[in-house]
Amino acid sequence: MDLHVLQANINHSARAQDLLMQSMAEWLINIAIVAEPYYVPPRDNWAGDEEGLVALISSGSPPMENKSRGRGFVASHVGDLLVVGVYFSPNRQLAEFEEFLGRLGTFVGSNRSRPVVIAGDFNAKSTAWGSPVTSARGRLVEEWALELGLVLLNRGSVQTCVRHNGGSIVDLSFASPVIGRRISDWRVVEGSETLSDHRYIRFSVCTNSSPSHTQRRATESGEGPRWAVKKLNREDLEEAAIVLGWATPVHSASIDIDEEAMQFRQALTHLCDAAMPRIRYRGPVKRQVYWWSQEIAELRRSCVNARHRYARFRRRRRRPEDAPVRESELYALYTTAKKDLQLSIKAAKVRAREELLAILG
Repeated sequence: MDLHVLQANINHSARAQDLLMQSMAEWLINIAIVAEPYYVPPRDNWAGDEEGLVALISSGSPPMENKSRGRGFVASHVGDLLVVGVYFSPNRQLAEFEEFLGRLGTFVGSNRSRPVVIAGDFNAKSTAWGSPVTSARGRLVEEWALELGLVLLNRGSVQTCVRHNGGSIVDLSFASPVIGRRISDWRVVEGSETLSDHRYIRFSVCTNSSPSHTQRRATESGEGPRWAVKKLNREDLEEAAIVLGWATPVHSASIDIDEEAMQFRQALTHLCDAAMPRIRYRGPVKRQVYWWSQEIAELRRSCVNARHRYARFRRRRRRPEDAPVRESELYALYTTAKKDLQLSIKAAKVRAREELLAILG
């Protein structure tokens, strides 16, 4: 199957973490790598580093196993991969950053039995990943990745961190060469609100140990009938096959292949129905968190639209005389839209909690 990965930095914001959980559900994310989480709950599908700076969140399929953590990094086996999340503050000294990369490199080097994906906010700039300049940290990261034999997944020059006064590319993704060839669709998500100054990054890893992406999607969406194989009655199956053999006419050589395929499918369906009960379809995978609503979805869209209007105005080459005033107005509208979204999420969670308490009595 394809392992769907989401990478984010949520600035220790409660509402940004709430929105991240909705994005995971909406996009069927298997594993999220989250720098600066608001809170790391003591749950099996969460793992955090020693300082609360970075976390891994799993949807549960595949589960996280053999979790490890250090200062500024957290790791777990996810399927046949070792996934490592990273965060290092921009306010710390270069010598500390070099020491951090050394510890991280030692950990990765001692776990070479599995291909590795390393992602997070390094707060390092380099022309190698689209920055206009290379900083001292950027050079250290380049050398570190080269020594470990890692390949850079970042593509293009879309900024991963966007602030009112500018932006940068500091959120990086690396992988072992053997897995790098199986990673697809790496991109910075520009059209989604995060309630953080960092954009989401998404990519997929093709794994060989699980059902294919197509098979998984078909199962999730309920396409096609399914049977309870554990309840198979072999005698009924054999008897149905004999009867079907008597009743099936001999085809001429000129029969249409599509018609033959349809008849073959009908025959298999008949045999399965005769020998075992069908599994009743329970509906598609729920693609929203418990507090999500259409109202919040609309507020998120309004937030995205307000941000786009502000960004488009800033990109204009011909600036009107009142450009500073209009720019401030557009930014204020975006800030208000974000605040409305945050308040709505908070209120929705409170209502959902009260409803649950009322049910429990």
